[in-house]
Amino acid sequence: MILNDTEITNRSNGPNALISPFSSENLRLSSYDLTVGKEYYIGQSDTGSLFETQTLRTSQSITIPPHAVCFILTEEQINLSDDITARVSLRMTHIYAGMVLTSQPPFDPNYRGKVVVMLHNLSSAPYHLKCGERVATIEFTKLISPAQGNRVHRSVHNLEAQLSKPLVSSLTEIANASTSVQNKINWLSGQMLIFAALVVAVLAVPGFFSYSTLLDRLSEQRDQIKEISKDIDDFKKKLESSESNNNTLIEKLSILEKKTRNGTTLISQPSSSGGDKQ
Repeated sequence: MILNDTEITNRSNGPNALISPFSSENLRLSSYDLTVGKEYYIGQSDTGSLFETQTLRTSQSITIPPHAVCFILTEEQINLSDDITARVSLRMTHIYAGMVLTSQPPFDPNYRGKVVVMLHNLSSAPYHLKCGERVATIEFTKLISPAQGNRVHRSVHNLEAQLSKPLVSSLTEIANASTSVQNKINWLSGQMLIFAALVVAVLAVPGFFSYSTLLDRLSEQRDQIKEISKDIDDFKKKLESSESNNNTLIEKLSILEKKTRNGTTLISQPSSSGGDKQ
């Protein structure tokens, strides 16, 4: 059976009060809202092996970084009888903000001490809790009969005795590693852009002059080719003129040869009339 508000109120009066200190403002119909106490611990990746809890002043706030784990010691102490057990849950206001209460077993009957609330900030933004602010809800259940055993959870009065070493959320380490990688990528991207700009700037000027020089050389080659072509044409003309002269000379020689042959024939041929007269 779950205790209602009247049972909780009645059991919170007297020397062995169920809840101490008790405030009717934090009482609900079947549960009671626990408030942030004066001691807390936040796991930080930059603390190394240093473990140290923090103390809150009245109205001072806790800032839980994104993805971080926070242990809070409640202001209230609970005193359970041998027929009462209790279970803690997170208030919906904090759940809607991205906070998660780590699951923990119920308190055994006869437990006496404070409540440790372990919160995990799953959001990407810091979360703030003020000293005295309602953080968790405790629900009390009455057993069918009183418990007979004597194995009771040890009492909790401070965080330092419960936490023996620093605790860092794996999400925090992942987020830090991701941030570090992203920063390196951004830095490398910037360096690559600068390098590319320098390469373009360095190659642009020599490339311009090389292109201009190439154009000049091509122009010179064209002029040389034109001169060579002109020389070839002149040579062809001279060669053609020479061939024409040679043909004329050959024709003249041929005519002269014919004339020479004809003259020789006339000289060597005897006269028939002159021989008869002798």
